[in-house]
Amino acid sequence: MKGVPPGVVNIVFGVGSRAGQALISHKDVNVISFTGSTLTGYKIKQQTCTLPVKLSLELGGKNAGIIFEDADLTACIPTTVRSCFQNSGQICLATSRLYVHRKIFDTFIEKFINEVKQIKVGNPFDDATKIGPVVSKEHMDKIMKYIQIAKQANATILCGETVTPKSDELTQGYFILPTVITDVKDTSELMLQEIFGPVVCVCVFDDDNEVIERANNINYGLAASLWTSNLGRAHRIAKKIECGVVWINCWMIRDLRMPFGGIKDSGMGREGYPFSRDVFTDLKSVSLSLI
Repeated sequence: MKGVPPGVVNIVFGVGSRAGQALISHKDVNVISFTGSTLTGYKIKQQTCTLPVKLSLELGGKNAGIIFEDADLTACIPTTVRSCFQNSGQICLATSRLYVHRKIFDTFIEKFINEVKQIKVGNPFDDATKIGPVVSKEHMDKIMKYIQIAKQANATILCGETVTPKSDELTQGYFILPTVITDVKDTSELMLQEIFGPVVCVCVFDDDNEVIERANNINYGLAASLWTSNLGRAHRIAKKIECGVVWINCWMIRDLRMPFGGIKDSGMGREGYPFSRDVFTDLKSVSLSLI
């Protein structure tokens, strides 16, 4: 890396059970900043609990998007579609649970589905493509398992896998169509577990207290997005949502001076200046006698 002294940055390739294990157990490693699955994060936490190391863990998310009855749908819908399906949903900050106020549910879902159907899935080297394949066959099979759970539970798949025909091109790779599911119970695996794919569940809610409780009734706590014209309501609910990042009338707005990280099963610690200093450096107290 230009401008960086030799040895400051070392890129080590290998599987977690070998390369990762060697790194987290090495006596010269005193800080571990990990981004990945909750399961792996907890393994790192368990294996380093007796070691003098600092931990910063950014783990999984099952992020809620809450669409209130006074939301500006013209701005909300394209941004929310992007938040659900960008990078085939393989983003820890992706929106995978949508709660839409009953008064606007029908209007929202019609416009939302129309927008989703405009997404071109295909060859990532084609400039017109918006979504490419998922990372592996193993991951594709995992995502499809959740879609089968939806079918078995008599949920409604409005578009995407199992209801939208695939082109021959898409059958040749690990492609999954953007999939929108409704009529899903809050206790379903679809609502509780991180799928990490182009799948979103859309639910109806009736009042603020209800949606706060439902959004928080989960083990994850990474991010949420709120859509409303009432900024008083937005700030009030932002305080009550149990997560590390809240967006109001936007998504994926990042300022690297702001704290970033999750709570619950979504991680521990905060990064972003000046908070990264607490992770990657140590404070030292030096006293000097002038007598």
